[in-house]
Amino acid sequence: GNGSKKEGSHGTKSSSTSKHRKGEDKGRTRDGKADEKVSNNQLAVPPLSMEGSKSQRAKLAFEDRVCSADHYLQEAKKLKHNADTLLDRFVKAVCYLDAVVSFIECGNALEKSAQEAKSPFPMYAETVELIKYTMKLKSYMAPDATSADKRLAVLCLRCQSLLYLRLFKLRKDSALKYSKTLTEHLKNSLSNTQAPSPGMGNKAAGMPSPVSPKLSPGTAGGYSTVSNTSSSVTIPQRIHQMAASYVQVTSNFLYATEIWDQAEQLSKEQKDFFMELDKAMGPLIFNTSSMTELVRYTRQGLHWLRLDSDLIP
Repeated sequence: GNGSKKEGSHGTKSSSTSKHRKGEDKGRTRDGKADEKVSNNQLAVPPLSMEGSKSQRAKLAFEDRVCSADHYLQEAKKLKHNADTLLDRFVKAVCYLDAVVSFIECGNALEKSAQEAKSPFPMYAETVELIKYTMKLKSYMAPDATSADKRLAVLCLRCQSLLYLRLFKLRKDSALKYSKTLTEHLKNSLSNTQAPSPGMGNKAAGMPSPVSPKLSPGTAGGYSTVSNTSSSVTIPQRIHQMAASYVQVTSNFLYATEIWDQAEQLSKEQKDFFMELDKAMGPLIFNTSSMTELVRYTRQGLHWLRLDSDLIP
């Protein structure tokens, strides 16, 4: 993403949206209409009442203050333990996603703080697992899935996608190194296998043979595999381990894109809700939205889900 839009710099999009939200709330009269002062001082996001929105959903005010990673961790644990005790599956899922948001804040604080020696990687990875569990509680693909179930699923999928993307970015430099080494190894292996083999005349060793392929025993500290030819390729253990790590890192990017597409498709079924949420918070953008923007967007969406489902007294 762009340096100016990174997680740490709330000052770009996030703080202006936050300040505007506070200003807008102050400028409303009791019947929900914006007074003249506000309507004459429009910022980037127009008040939803001006757009003829029927729902007049309340907006949350967000602070730019960042707390310690431990503060968010304790908050997340408290929310998760509370969700553990609930019986209603939808309410339980909503509360788990609330905990997910605090776990994301914890990981983000770990990234931002120079004092924190811990990597945010395990925190983000465990949070992805909690999202998977949350989504099992209410299947958005079930025949009886409600609009609320689908809206919750979109919020879950977007969190999951951007967390996978973050996991990829945290290990991207390693993946680039692995890629160069593996490419070099494959290039050398290919040129070796294509060299004429003794006793075969001009026939390349890589050509198919009528002899049925046999698995060759793995050499000590190595790994052997067989292609559809009679020849086997021995892979050094170092290369095998590197390939496994490379697949692990790059898989996170593939999952991120796949899950983002699922969220996009599903959000089209709930167009009005997400158009309103995008107007209020600014849309989430794959590869550029920060963790802070994800946190605020999700928290606002959860607040509206609670309002719509009468979960707020």
